[in-house]
Amino acid sequence: MLRLLPVAGALASLGIAGAFAIVPASSQSPTSTPSPTPEASPSATADPSPSPDPTPEPAPATSPPSDTWSPPPGYTGSLKPGAWVTITGTDSCLNVRVSPGLFEYRPEGNVDMPVLNCLPDGFIGQLSFSAGYVWSPDSQPLPVQADGYWWWYILGQGWVADEWLTFLQEDGSPYGVRPELAGTGLIAFARPDGVWLSSADGTSSGLIYPVANDQNNIATIRWSPNGQLLAVGRNLWGDPALPATTDIIDLNGALIASYPGLAEPNWSPDGTRLSALRVSQPGDMGGYRGTPVIIDKSTGAETPVGPDTWYMQSPAWAPDGSAVALICVSSTSQQLQPDGTIIESTIDCGGDGLQVVSLLDGSARVLVPWSNDSTYYYSPSWSPDGQRIVMYSASGSECDGYSLFDVATGARTNCFALPLAASIGGGCGGNAESGASDWSPDGRTLAYHWQFRTGQNGVALVDVATGDRRLIQTTGASSISFSGDGAHLTFEASGYIWTADSDSSDVARLTDGTLPAWQPLP
Repeated sequence: MLRLLPVAGALASLGIAGAFAIVPASSQSPTSTPSPTPEASPSATADPSPSPDPTPEPAPATSPPSDTWSPPPGYTGSLKPGAWVTITGTDSCLNVRVSPGLFEYRPEGNVDMPVLNCLPDGFIGQLSFSAGYVWSPDSQPLPVQADGYWWWYILGQGWVADEWLTFLQEDGSPYGVRPELAGTGLIAFARPDGVWLSSADGTSSGLIYPVANDQNNIATIRWSPNGQLLAVGRNLWGDPALPATTDIIDLNGALIASYPGLAEPNWSPDGTRLSALRVSQPGDMGGYRGTPVIIDKSTGAETPVGPDTWYMQSPAWAPDGSAVALICVSSTSQQLQPDGTIIESTIDCGGDGLQVVSLLDGSARVLVPWSNDSTYYYSPSWSPDGQRIVMYSASGSECDGYSLFDVATGARTNCFALPLAASIGGGCGGNAESGASDWSPDGRTLAYHWQFRTGQNGVALVDVATGDRRLIQTTGASSISFSGDGAHLTFEASGYIWTADSDSSDVARLTDGTLPAWQPLP
C-alpha cells in the first residue's frame, strides 16, 4: 500500500498554460496595487483544498511565424504573438492575473480576478502565441478582450493588459551574452534527451549524457565538490523492480559508476561518499519508500542511517562530513491480503522529526521534534559553517516560511516568513524541490522560492543576519544554485534556465531546460 505524503504547498496544482513559469523582473518589490493599471484585491486566504492532480511544468513554448497570425476583430494594437515587450507607464507595477479580465463572474457574485504577481516598469517579457488555460478548454486567438481591456499572456507569468505593454523586438532574445560570467564555471541542466552543459555566459552548450526517452525522468543533478563529476539521479517509474538509479559521469559524459536503486544523490563535502535513498517504491504523490544510506565511492559499501520508511529527500551533509540531517516520521500502514485479512505494520523512527545522525558513532539525535500531526518540515539544509540548519516549515507550524535552527540546541533562531497566501493555488504531494533552499558560499545569503502568494512570488535572497529580503519576481521557480564565488545564481522556471546576480539584478534567460546546477570553483 502506497502512503500518501503530507501536503506540500511547493507543488503547483493549477492547470494554467505556463502558470509556473517566469520572466525576469527588477529587484523592486511592489508594496501596493498600481494605478492606473487594472486593479485587483488578492485575498489573503489560501485555498484549503489541494488538487489531487498537480499539473507538470510546461515545456518551453515557441511562437509560430507572425505572418500566420491574424488579429482578432477589434484589436488595433501593434503587438503580435511571440514579440518581446517591456512594461511601461504604470508608475509602480502591472498586475499579472490568473485569467484575462478584472473579475471572475460567478453565480453568487463577481469577485476580483486573482493576481499572480505585480511586475515593475522596465520588466521584459515575451508574448505567448497560445492562450489555452484551465478555464477554457479551447485555445483562443490572442489577445483576448475582457472588461474593457485587451489581454496578452506573458510567457511564464500570466495575463496582462495591452495598455501597459511596449514593443521591444520580434526575433531573437533581448538578453545578450554576459562576458562577465565567463570563467565562473559551467551550468549543468537537463533536457528531454539527457544532461547538458552550458557556459555560464551562454556562448556554448552541448549534450554530454544522452538518455533514452523511456528512461529519462531526471530528478537530480549534483556537482561533486571539485566540479569534475556529476551525480545524476533518475526515476524509473515504469520499472517496479528498479524505480530509481544514480549515475556518476565526468565532464565528457563518460559513465564512471552506476548505482541501481538509488535516488536523490548528495555528495559528501570531500567527494568520497554519497548520501542517497535505497528505494523500494515511489510514493503516490512524491517522495520514496526506502532506506537512507551512505555510499563509500571507493568500495561501494552502503551504511544505513535511518529506517526503511517514507522520505521526501535524502540525507543532507554537515559541512565537515561528520554527520547528516534527515527527516523521519513514524507511520503505520495496512495491507489487504488475497485471503481478505489485513496485515498492519508500524515503522518506528525512534523519535519523529529532524534527526542529526553522527557518521562517527552512528548515534541519532532528534534536533527538531514533530510537535503535532499538522506540522511539517521539508528540505533541511546546513549553513556553510555547520552551526545552523534551515527547513521549510508549513501547515500549522509556528513559522509559515523558512525556519532557522541552532544545531547545538535545536532552538529556532529565525523565521523568514512568506508573504500572505493568495486566493488561488494549493498543492499536494511533493518532491526533492519541496521547500528547497540554497546558501551562498559565505553563508550570508539564503535563497529560496515560492508561488501563489499575494503579488510577490519568485526567488527570495535573504540576508540571514538582518532578514532583509531581495526578490527576483517570478510566478514559480526551483533548483536554485549559487555560482562558486557566490556572486551569481541560476534557477529554473517554466522549462527555462535563468541566471542572475546575487543582488537580484541582471536576470537573464540562458536556455531551455530544467534542474540547473552551477559548477563549483576549484
